[in-house]
Amino acid sequence: MLLYVLDLAGVAVFAVSGALGAGHAGLDWLGMVVIASVTAVGGGTLRGVFTVRLVLRLPG
Repeated sequence: MLLYVLDLAGVAVFAVSGALGAGHAGLDWLGMVVIASVTAVGGGTLRGVFTVRLVLRLPG
């Protein structure tokens, strides 16, 4: 459970860093949401790759 909470906190930190970067670039709210989402997903994916976890689980 602790690792799950830390995982969510890591994704939140990536999202906040993306939103702050978009805010400094002068983007509007939609741009902030897009950049924050891309940063959070990309950061979570890189974290999974670097920790050698299976990033994408395909059914079957």
